[in-house]
Amino acid sequence: MDIYIPPKFCVYHTIYRGKLMPPNYFGSSTIQRVNEGYRGSVKSKKYKTIWEKELTENPQLFETQIISIHYTREEAISKELKIQKIFNVVKNPLFINLSYASIN
Repeated sequence: MDIYIPPKFCVYHTIYRGKLMPPNYFGSSTIQRVNEGYRGSVKSKKYKTIWEKELTENPQLFETQIISIHYTREEAISKELKIQKIFNVVKNPLFINLSYASIN
């Protein structure tokens, strides 16, 4: 008898509808964490403080959608990195991401 183990990880897209930052952010996490309201962790000096303040004061400005699911964290990070490179998020003014996902 085979036991089904559901995927645990995901890549998500967070849309920010405010005016203080770009509107898009790609990240990866666990499906459960995203379903519980996780929107992402911005580390850049440029946006970190704004991101955290907006999440606290204006959570209604954020919407997060899971765009792919994966069985391992490595698969999720690899997919996140592919998507980030397709959109060239580091140089694209439509993205909050100022660095690419790190596989290691």
